[in-house]
Amino acid sequence: MFKNYIMTAMRSFKQQKQHFILNVMGLSVGLAAAILVALFAQNELSYDSQQPHAEQVYRVGQDFSKLGLSVIPIFNYSQAVQATDYTQVEEVFGLTMVSMTREAMVDVQYRDQGYKLNELYGATPNIENFITMETLAGDLKNAMSTPDSLALSESEAVRIFGSVNVIGTTLQHEQGQYTVRAVFADLPSNTHFAFKNLVYVKHDPSNLMVNSSYVYMRLTPQADPIALADTLSKQYFNGQMAGKIAIELHPLLDLHLTAKSPFEMKAGGAKQVVMICAGLSVLLILIAGFNFINMTVAQSTKRAKEVGVRKALGASKVQLVTQFLAESVLVSLLSMIIACVCVEFILPSFNLLVDRELVVNYASVFGLSIVAVAMSVGILAGLYPALFISSFSAKRVLSGDLQRGSTAIWVRKSLLTLQASLAIGLIIASVTLLKQLAHLQSLPLGYQTQQRLVISELPVQTVFTQQPSALMNRLRAIEGVDQATVIDTRLTVSINNTLQPVWPNGESSNGITPVIGSGFDVVKGLGLTLMAGRDFSREYASDWATRTNGVTTVGTIITETVARQAGYSNVADIIGKTIKDPGRNVDMRVVGVVQDVKVGNAQDANSNIMFLCGFNYLAPVSEVILTVDLQNLPMIKQQVNTALAEVANIYEPKVNLLAENYKAVLTGDERVSRVVLIFTGLAIFLTCLGTFGLASFATIRRQKEVAVRKVLGASRISIVNILAKEFLVLVGISIVLAYPVTYLLVGDWLANFNDRIEQAFWVYGVAAVFVAGITWVTVATLAFKAASTRPSLILRYE
Repeated sequence: MFKNYIMTAMRSFKQQKQHFILNVMGLSVGLAAAILVALFAQNELSYDSQQPHAEQVYRVGQDFSKLGLSVIPIFNYSQAVQATDYTQVEEVFGLTMVSMTREAMVDVQYRDQGYKLNELYGATPNIENFITMETLAGDLKNAMSTPDSLALSESEAVRIFGSVNVIGTTLQHEQGQYTVRAVFADLPSNTHFAFKNLVYVKHDPSNLMVNSSYVYMRLTPQADPIALADTLSKQYFNGQMAGKIAIELHPLLDLHLTAKSPFEMKAGGAKQVVMICAGLSVLLILIAGFNFINMTVAQSTKRAKEVGVRKALGASKVQLVTQFLAESVLVSLLSMIIACVCVEFILPSFNLLVDRELVVNYASVFGLSIVAVAMSVGILAGLYPALFISSFSAKRVLSGDLQRGSTAIWVRKSLLTLQASLAIGLIIASVTLLKQLAHLQSLPLGYQTQQRLVISELPVQTVFTQQPSALMNRLRAIEGVDQATVIDTRLTVSINNTLQPVWPNGESSNGITPVIGSGFDVVKGLGLTLMAGRDFSREYASDWATRTNGVTTVGTIITETVARQAGYSNVADIIGKTIKDPGRNVDMRVVGVVQDVKVGNAQDANSNIMFLCGFNYLAPVSEVILTVDLQNLPMIKQQVNTALAEVANIYEPKVNLLAENYKAVLTGDERVSRVVLIFTGLAIFLTCLGTFGLASFATIRRQKEVAVRKVLGASRISIVNILAKEFLVLVGISIVLAYPVTYLLVGDWLANFNDRIEQAFWVYGVAAVFVAGITWVTVATLAFKAASTRPSLILRYE
C-alpha cells in the first residue's frame, strides 16, 4: 500500500511539474531560513549553560538609574565577600578588569620582544567553581593563589611562546616578572566570559572605594535573589547614597541576552534579535505553507477525476487522505534535503552576518528536529488540501460537474491576503529601521569623529600630566599629527566619574552630573563647539586641578544642558561662576560652555557633561586623541606604535579611528537591519511565488473567457487588468489589515531610542504601491501571454 502511494505521488509530480517545482522551491526557502535561525537561537540560548551550577549563579550589578546613569556590572570584590555572612550566599567569585585598572601589568617582554597580554583579568582562586575550564598544563588554582603568577590561554601561549608547554617560563615587565603556572584551553564561544589570560591580583579588604571587578555569587537553591539584593543594597549603600544606588543580582544564564552595560566583557546578544529572527522564520514557513495549500487546492480540479475513479473502485476517504498527505510529506522531505544543502552553502555568510561560529550537527537532536519539523510542515500544510480533494463526490466529478466550492475560494483568498499583509508590514519595518539607523549615524555628537585617532588604555601617569610628558612630546612630534588631547573617558562607551554639583545660586542638583577629566586644549582636540568663554589653556595655570587645604580647585568647561540646569538661559552668564561639590570638596570655576556632547551609545547617551582640567579621580587609564592627516594614517599608526614601545614600554596598543569606534556602537542595530532586510526579501519572493502559482491557475481556468473577450475586440492590456483585478482587490484588503498592526509594532520598537524618527506615512504608501506593483507584474506576465494567444487555438473545439 505504501509503495503504491509513493508511485502515485511520483506520477503526480511528473504530471504537474510547475506545481511541484513551485511547492518545493517555496518550502525549501522557508525551511532553510528556519534551520539557520533555529541554529542561531539555539546558540544564543545556550550561553553559559555549561558552567557549574549555572542556574544558581548571579552577577552583581549596581543600579545608578535614580541618579541618571545606567546599571553597571562592576563592584568591589572585598565588599562583595561580606555577603557570605548570609546563609543564602554559598560562594563569591571575582574577575578584575586589569587592562582598565592597571592593578597588574599588561605589557610584558619575552626574549627582548614586547607583547601585550590580551584580555587580561585578575581571578580569584575559586574560578573553577564558577567556570568550566580545561587546564592543559599546570595548576590553575595555584596560579591564582600565588603572587606574580600567570595563567595563559592556549592561543595566547602559542602566540607568545609557540607552545603550551611553558610552565615555569617567565615574562618580564616594568616592575618585575610573571611566572607562567597554568595553561588552559580557549573558552568556548557561547559564554559571556571573554578572558584570554589570568593573573593573580591581591584584593585589599580595607579599600572599599574602588569598583573594578565582575563579582559572581552562587546562591542556595532556595534563595530569593530579589530579597537578597534589597538586603545588600541597604547594607552597602547608607547615609547620603541610601535609596539612590541599589544592588541588582542578574542571573548568569540571562546575561548574554539581557546585559547591555558598556562595561561588558564582550558584546552580548539581544532578545529582540532572537525574537525577530524566530518570528520572521516562522512567517517564512507559514508563507511557504500557505503557498502549498493555495496551489494544491487550486490544482484540485486536475485531480478530481482521479479521485472519482478511485472512489468508484472502492477507495475510502481515509485512503485518499493518506495518499495526498504522503505526497505533501514527500514534497516537504525533498524540500528539507534541498534546504540543508542550501544551509551548508549559506552558513559561512550567515555566520558573518550574526557574528557567530555556527555549525550544523545533523547527527544530533537538532538534526532530528529538522526532520520532525519538515514532516510536521508537510502534514499540516497538506491536511486541508487532502481533506478537500478527498471530499469530492464521485458521481458529480465523473458526470463533469467540477464546480469549485466557496470554502476553497475563501481559503485561497484569505491566505493570499495574509501573505500580502506580512510583506507590506515587513517592508515598512525594514525602511523605518534603515531610516532610524541613518538618523542615529547623523546625530550631532558635539565632538568630531573625523581625523581623530584614539589611543586607548594608556596609564594615567604616562600622559595625564600638567607638563607635557616625554610620550606626549613624542606623539606630537609625529609628522601628520596636528593636535594631541588627553581625556580619561572613552567617548563611545560611557562616563567613568560623576559629581553632585551645587549650582552658583546655592541650589543643589537633583541628580549627579557626569564629568570627564581632560588635559589642555580639549575644545580644539575634540572639535567641540564653543558657545561662550574659552578652551583650557596652559596660559592659565589655575585651569589645572590643584588641591589646597583639602579643597580641589579646577577649571571646568560645561555643556549647554548643564548651564541651563544651573538656571542660566544665557549660557555666557555662567562664565566665571563656581560650581561646587561639597561631598568631595571640589570647586569648579566655569571657563567655557560648549554645545551638548553625547558620550556613550545612541540609546542612552549622556549630554549633561562637565570637562574638568587635570581632574582624574580613581581612573587608572586615559585616552589620547590625535588630530591627524588621514593621508598619512598608516605611517602615523606605525610611528605611534614605535613611540609607545620605546618611550613607555607599551606594546600592541589599541589604536583606532574615533569614527570607527562610533560606528561599532551601532553594529548591533545594523545587524538587525540586515537580518530584517534579508527576511523581508525572502518573504516578498515567496509571496510572489504564491501569486505566480495562483495566477497561472486562474489564467488557465479563464483562458476561454480571455479568447472570447479578444474576439469581441478587447485589448491585451484590458484583459491583463481584468485578470489582475481579483488579486489587486486582495492586496487592498491586506493593506487595511497591515497598516494598524505595523504602526503599533514599529512604534513600540522606536520607543527604545532617546533620539528617534517619527514614522513616515510615505513609507506606508511606498510599501503598498510596491506590493501592489509586484502583484500586478506577476499576474500581468502570465495574463499577457494568455491574451497574446490566438483565440482560434482555444475555441476551435467549441
